Amino acid sequence: MMSMEVGERVRAVLSGGMPDKIPWLIYSNHLPRGDFERRLREMWLGLDERCGVYKASTPNVRAESRSEGDYVYTTYHTPVGDISNKIRTGLQFQFPGGSATVEHPVKDVDDVEVVKFMIEDTVYEPYYDDYKQLKEELEGDGIVTVGTDYTPLMKVILRYMGFRTFAIMLRRNPDAIEELVEALDRKFMEALRIVADSPAEIVRLGDNVDGVFISPALFERYLLPYYNKYAGVLKDRGKIAISHLDGRLRVLKDLIARTRLDAIEAFTPPPMGDLPPREAKEAWQDKAVWMNFPEEVLLRSAEEIGD
Repeated sequence: MMSMEVGERVRAVLSGGMPDKIPWLIYSNHLPRGDFERRLREMWLGLDERCGVYKASTPNVRAESRSEGDYVYTTYHTPVGDISNKIRTGLQFQFPGGSATVEHPVKDVDDVEVVKFMIEDTVYEPYYDDYKQLKEELEGDGIVTVGTDYTPLMKVILRYMGFRTFAIMLRRNPDAIEELVEALDRKFMEALRIVADSPAEIVRLGDNVDGVFISPALFERYLLPYYNKYAGVLKDRGKIAISHLDGRLRVLKDLIARTRLDAIEAFTPPPMGDLPPREAKEAWQDKAVWMNFPEEVLLRSAEEIGD
């Protein structure tokens, strides 16, 4: 019997089947180069190539950026007002050249209308060329996963507000949060229909969720129904729906079990996460657990790893 290729193994797991070996992958942009890469690839390390299948534009928004040292300042000019953000560049976290938002666009409730205009001004167009080329070039050496956007609440937090401003806004101006979530949901559905019509097989729905920051109440109200809505659209078209849930998930495990997701991607076990793999699998019996294997574990003894 011929051994499976890496891509076949991944698809077997995501479809509820049994591969000949446990597949292991690396995001292609994290892959080390040179001899180390060759040795890993010879040990059946596969690639997770990520790409999009649509282009987005905002025809009535003008962005103006300037750089000062390690910071990039961007102002977005719209017919209803301007907003700005500040990004730190040159970070070494994970890999050289990283960046992080240190000042989000929404500073107070007056900025919400500007963000809402930008959301509603967004136009999506299908673009399948990159996916088709990657799929052809990769062959069986891995998989191509197609990204969407963050689900509405997570985009509000991670792109527009940051956790501090979000917490204040949720307390003082909850209607503003609702307006943004509803506007983002409408636009997400426009993009998702393009993804559903695309040749994509595996689709990622956000999302960088962590139970320390996203409470069970927030998850149940703002994430669970949207995961199920979006996953339903994808599954009706034969797609596999996954989400990047890489945080501490113990308090959310029962709610995650109620999602229609096929796999929990980037699941992070202890010590960085707080949910042991055995408990996760018991809670998510109808889902694949796609583990983000912490490198810290490799510093332990074989006995500790086995336990």
